[in-house]
Amino acid sequence: HCSAERKSLRPCVREAMGVPSWALDPYVLLNSAVCLSYAVARFYVSEDSQLFKKDPMGITREMQVFTLLIVSSYTKYRRSNSIPEFLPTLYLHCKIGIMVCAYVADGRLAGWYAVVFLVMFFMVHQREDTGPSKVTSLNTGNFSTVIDDRKAVWIVEFYTTWAKNCIPFSTTFNKLSIKYGSDKIKFGKVDIGRFRTIATKFHINTSAISNNELPTLILFEKGQPAPNQRLPVMKPDGSLHEQYVLLTEENLVKFFKLKDRQSSGGFLSTAVEAKSKGKKSKKSKK
Repeated sequence: HCSAERKSLRPCVREAMGVPSWALDPYVLLNSAVCLSYAVARFYVSEDSQLFKKDPMGITREMQVFTLLIVSSYTKYRRSNSIPEFLPTLYLHCKIGIMVCAYVADGRLAGWYAVVFLVMFFMVHQREDTGPSKVTSLNTGNFSTVIDDRKAVWIVEFYTTWAKNCIPFSTTFNKLSIKYGSDKIKFGKVDIGRFRTIATKFHINTSAISNNELPTLILFEKGQPAPNQRLPVMKPDGSLHEQYVLLTEENLVKFFKLKDRQSSGGFLSTAVEAKSKGKKSKKSKK
């Protein structure tokens, strides 16, 4: 199978061992190593340190810090679509815990960790999923021509390389394209960090301060955004809807009606749309 698709040896070995590609990403390996290094560093801290002093309930400050961060991390995990999406949050919480504990234990230790974390912030980034997909890369030169397709609908992901949710989401989007991609349903992606005119055209916020809109997914029919086929859902005034739809594979299939589109050749027939509206009206009556 690997040789037929001309894959390199490394992905073949990963596939044979059942190791997910994200697990061997340098971003994951380096961040895991740095976080685990605290388990060794703490043994060089004096037992008389404030870090190990217990409160009346017998809980040390170190335990208090990491218990709080574990609870917070678990809450974030429940809202994540996948492990790769959750990892940046996990590593951030781990680094916060290490910095707080290191500062309480020894200012010099905190200083060293601060330098390491700063270097990693600028030098080590999460890698985009490069697994198999049927996703077409779009840009300002080909966007309008490609999307203006009279025979197929296009689901386009608008992303940036710096938005925390975009890189992990690429795994889900790739899987979706493999499962539902065809001559009638096509998938594309465009880096609006580079091609900002496209973001402006479709009213997508690319601010680094608030990136809750990213990634944005829009389904296009005959070159135009289909009605009510955009995630995150937008209000008429252009603000985000309060009810956020998690970008899981299951939710995306339901929202874009991919199973119905697959059976109807991409474009939803009037009968299929009426059936879908009928189900919604029945639920609202109940």
